[in-house]
Amino acid sequence: MSGLTSPNIVREDAPSGSAAAPTTSLGHLALHFRPGEQALASRFFELLGARVQEFPNKFSDEPLYIIAMDHAAPARADNIIFLFALKPAQLELENVIKKSLGVGSRDPHPALQAFLDQRAQWPESYLHFGLHFSRLEDLEAAVAGLRKEMASNPEFGARIQGLQILKARGEEGDRAIDERMAASPVFSQAEEFAYGRHGVQVHIRTDLFATGLSLFGSVVELDYVFTGRGRERNAFNSAIF
Repeated sequence: MSGLTSPNIVREDAPSGSAAAPTTSLGHLALHFRPGEQALASRFFELLGARVQEFPNKFSDEPLYIIAMDHAAPARADNIIFLFALKPAQLELENVIKKSLGVGSRDPHPALQAFLDQRAQWPESYLHFGLHFSRLEDLEAAVAGLRKEMASNPEFGARIQGLQILKARGEEGDRAIDERMAASPVFSQAEEFAYGRHGVQVHIRTDLFATGLSLFGSVVELDYVFTGRGRERNAFNSAIF
């Protein structure tokens, strides 16, 4: 797995003949796990093929993890995730919010229930982060690893609330994509298509970690894009899907 990738950023007003070398990349993402759940949270990224390193955290009794999504080049300063425990102040705030909204109760606030229902049906519409795979085989292996772990480790499996599998569709006449999807151990049974052409998507809903309020969990998107002649447009570079 090559992990996250980012395109060169080119200014529309850049002078002709200027250097095309990339100047900006996606640096890092900070995620938080609930106290005591570091093993479950870090395991998620191990299953995706990332390199996970554990370090002492001088601000907490729990460790800090540096997760290199590109395991072939783990010493870079970009393409990484910091994973560490939630702070007590946020946990206290979330407990107040939970009580106010009835999170986990038989009578949740209507606005909360509407939000949860909509997110379950359309996880891509919720705050999420995407991980791009350069090889479809690696993405398929990651999904297989997640499913195996969910089946063999009930504690881990209970923390994955949903896997939405969306297959790729190409332009009319692109038989290679259709045939690859039909042969895929992951996407052959998928009934719905990904949002854009020439790519697959897997949306994972989990509360193993969070980018914001942990009480709402997170959505992680796994992507792969077919490239080549006739496949220039996709959801990441074109408004035409």
